[in-house]
Amino acid sequence: MRTTDALQPLLLAEALTERGSHSSGILTKEMKIAAKELKEKVNITVRHADKTAAFVLIDTVDIMRSWMLFCLTRASIECLTRNPTDDIKREANRVISAVNAATNTVHLPPIQGDCSLGYLYVNVKTHKQGNPLWPVISQTPAPTYALAKSLNQILTPYIPSRYSLQSSAEFLEAIKDAPGTGIIASLDVESLFMNVSVDETIDIILDHVYRNQST
Repeated sequence: MRTTDALQPLLLAEALTERGSHSSGILTKEMKIAAKELKEKVNITVRHADKTAAFVLIDTVDIMRSWMLFCLTRASIECLTRNPTDDIKREANRVISAVNAATNTVHLPPIQGDCSLGYLYVNVKTHKQGNPLWPVISQTPAPTYALAKSLNQILTPYIPSRYSLQSSAEFLEAIKDAPGTGIIASLDVESLFMNVSVDETIDIILDHVYRNQST
């Protein structure tokens, strides 16, 4: 299949197009067949690139080797011998019932229906040297997903908005209004969420919630 230098930016724009009833005017029948054949190859893994709509082709053996190294070097990762979903659901509902019984102002939704463990996947940081993998854990099917959304609504008002931005567009507006002097710095923390102390984080949240003058 022949391609041109102009194809890549066209495909990137196509990837950002909302699906629905949209029919691609770029992808030919030949390209779709080639993409399907590529997806079926067990020795090749196709993954999203981080911070862009591009895709990356990775040798499956390489990605499995990277995963094994990643898991072995992270003390926060624990190997499970059984599925803890039912136990998590049962314990979370016990806490939810106790919280709902103790307050008349906040009621958390009980966990109902079928649940499963969250799943982990990776994107590829093509903008960094060595193209490291970026692990992402999707909690959508997890038993505590809806509970986490409810807690987020409760805790959000306590986050100082002075130091938070909602989008890149808001950041650009802040830059436009900033003085013409100074230095813009970006701090990058490796494996931030997996290295955050859970107990310390909970203590900070409790301190702000229960010792805040506005509560």
